[in-house]
Amino acid sequence: NTITLPAETGTIVTSTSAATNTPAFSINISAAQTLAETTITKLQFDTVVFDTDSVFDTSNYSFTVPSGKAGKYQINAKARFDSEASSNLNRAIFYLYKNGSQHTRSYDYFNNNPIRAINPSMSNILDLEVGDVIELYGYIDSDDNTGGEVNSTVNSSFSVFKLIT
Repeated sequence: NTITLPAETGTIVTSTSAATNTPAFSINISAAQTLAETTITKLQFDTVVFDTDSVFDTSNYSFTVPSGKAGKYQINAKARFDSEASSNLNRAIFYLYKNGSQHTRSYDYFNNNPIRAINPSMSNILDLEVGDVIELYGYIDSDDNTGGEVNSTVNSSFSVFKLIT
């Protein structure tokens, strides 16, 4: 479909096929995932809500920018870190990795006043190239050195879409 609008200096032509926010996906965690004490662990986002271009790998829990889709991407993520015991969580770190390296993190420290759980979130706009890989990781430090978990479904989600630029 094409729309043509008159203008003083000529004609403006737009095509709806050129203006799409894809690829786009939304993924949840199907079940609570255990996190070992003070260990950076890849978060297992594995339940597809939607995935327009089949770009999220649910077996490797990662997003890879497909051929022809380089550009700016809106990335949103949240995860509930739970120590599974009242007043036990000292530290929770939520990481976004790009190409195997830490890119962004949400760091919460409660050492002087531990809590049970926290639900950090992050939102980024990244300029991504074909083949770039995005993954999420988590880290828990608890008072009793038993680790904890990342809760599932409504508490933890990961979504990405390509911006129209």
